[in-house]
Amino acid sequence: MYIGLIGDENDPQLIHLASALTQQNTPYFIANTAYFGSQWTISFDPDCNEGYLHFTQHQLMPKQRVMFSQIKAVYWHQYIPTKTMIANSDTSSASKNLQQTAAQAVWIEQELSSTLLCWFTYHGTKWVNSIDAVRSHQCKPMQLSIASQQGANIPYSFVGNAPEAAAQFCSNLQEVVYKPVRGGKVAQFVNKTEHLRPLLTTLLSQRPVTFQKYISGTNIRSYVLGNEVVSVRIDSDELDYRNDDGATPVITLIPQHIKRLAVRICKALGMYWCAIDWRKTNKDTYFFLEANPSPFYLKVERDTGLDITGRLLNLLTM
Repeated sequence: MYIGLIGDENDPQLIHLASALTQQNTPYFIANTAYFGSQWTISFDPDCNEGYLHFTQHQLMPKQRVMFSQIKAVYWHQYIPTKTMIANSDTSSASKNLQQTAAQAVWIEQELSSTLLCWFTYHGTKWVNSIDAVRSHQCKPMQLSIASQQGANIPYSFVGNAPEAAAQFCSNLQEVVYKPVRGGKVAQFVNKTEHLRPLLTTLLSQRPVTFQKYISGTNIRSYVLGNEVVSVRIDSDELDYRNDDGATPVITLIPQHIKRLAVRICKALGMYWCAIDWRKTNKDTYFFLEANPSPFYLKVERDTGLDITGRLLNLLTM
């Protein structure tokens, strides 16, 4: 039985995990989705619900094809869009050809993605984590809602692109932060000037935004691995500690009821493991901010000595 690793074969965290699997004598493979269709392919038979991953000789694989049913578990680290190439030799009508080429590239990317779903939704494999869990992270407001249903405190929030409603939300709070709905950029403070309304109108005409009441306190990150929870405190003067190169994680203990809450949230989001970001106030109230289904952990492990890799291997191989 194999362990699959989805991501860039040159990524330090993926290399680290592959090395740990090698030390355990556990067969594995790396599937970089950027090269799906060129360095590896899929064949799938719906009638018997079985498929194969076919690898070229350039892949570091013990064999050139692996059955879906031979894959015990898959660690989802990073999905990288495929490098779709469309040939276009006619330069007489450049604009029209560019539009057709772009449309063709989009269509091919959709076909590749749909074929990958044959594997990503295969129920005979333990997905750590599943594509549904990854997609839930792409709509963080829904994560907030699910966490709230599990009993978590969440910041007072507004999500959308309605300028009037956003202006009213911001005017009712002393300090407000804004962040992307999907993620990918750090949080920033809303500059509440007399020009706030036109600024919001301009911003929201470009894209929707998540606005939240600013919660002052300490950054806590909890790694949930099955029923285990290990946590670190990350001290920083920055609004978002990812902007602080000097921010260093320190092992910290969190209350048992917060540990149990973290496990409930992880399971409710359909995850086997995740990293939950909390903000702990000076009254020891924990506010849920987000749960990442494919978090970076290597630096935290190296800085603190926490054995996250070992716990992750247990999830994948047990």
